[in-house]
Amino acid sequence: MSATLGRPRLTRTVTGLLRRLTLGRVPTLFDTAYYLRTYPDAAASSLDPFLHYVLLGARRDYDPNADFDTPFYRAQGIRTRLDPLRHYLTIGAAAGYDPHPRFSTRSYLNRYPDVVAVKANPLQHYREHGRPEKRAAEPSKLVPRSIVALAGVPSAHHWTLPDRDGGGIRLALLRGAPEAPGAERVERLCLSLCLTFEAVDDVVQVLAHFPTGVQDAVRLDVAADPGTAHLAPSLLVALDHCYLQPAAPDGARTVSYAQAVLWDLRPEVPRVITNVPHGALRVRASGGQGLTRRHR
Repeated sequence: MSATLGRPRLTRTVTGLLRRLTLGRVPTLFDTAYYLRTYPDAAASSLDPFLHYVLLGARRDYDPNADFDTPFYRAQGIRTRLDPLRHYLTIGAAAGYDPHPRFSTRSYLNRYPDVVAVKANPLQHYREHGRPEKRAAEPSKLVPRSIVALAGVPSAHHWTLPDRDGGGIRLALLRGAPEAPGAERVERLCLSLCLTFEAVDDVVQVLAHFPTGVQDAVRLDVAADPGTAHLAPSLLVALDHCYLQPAAPDGARTVSYAQAVLWDLRPEVPRVITNVPHGALRVRASGGQGLTRRHR
């Protein structure tokens, strides 16, 4: 038993050596504790965390820290073979790219010339010194968010399905969710669903009519289709005042909520379709990766 338990640690140590040989030291902007806490598949992996991010996490739009929104960073038109974090450290900050909707690189540097004088990375300076010193961080103006429901939602609480690897979506609507130790209190959790326009109407009908039905649970499967991985989100489900349970062994996440607001993203200007009263939702990506990634 002890030998079996020791293998992942040994493998992580070995891959850590590989990471040091190929990538060097872990950047200070990479928050290992945050990364492993936010992405269960990374925590379960035997890979060195930063190597996991470079090889897998960046491709899945994982965030390297709580102040770096990977999909937002990519949305600024960045094309590079580097992962987003190393791009920002080596190229992006100097070029004026913003790492998060709530952080303007140029504004921070313009406001604080002492940061420029020491040639510090602006986000790293803000995280290590600026925030504790109560320095101001202005919102980015590069890619304004057009959907009100997403304003202020942390990246870890915004999921897009199916993910870029393809696969389907498995939803289970529940009257209520059993209490689970370790449930996280979340003000708002958003699901961006990449569905065909026809599928949006079917999903909305099920979600809207479930509260007035008689069934205790309804399962809704969106079949795996590699083509859906390339669709833009067409339906946004914004869940308010939630309790998010830890990931199940199959990667599913169960969340109870006080209200669900359905947004139709098909028109040029997104609009609210309907509000759904309190309930619970169990969500799983049937591709097998679970719900640890978000894209925009």
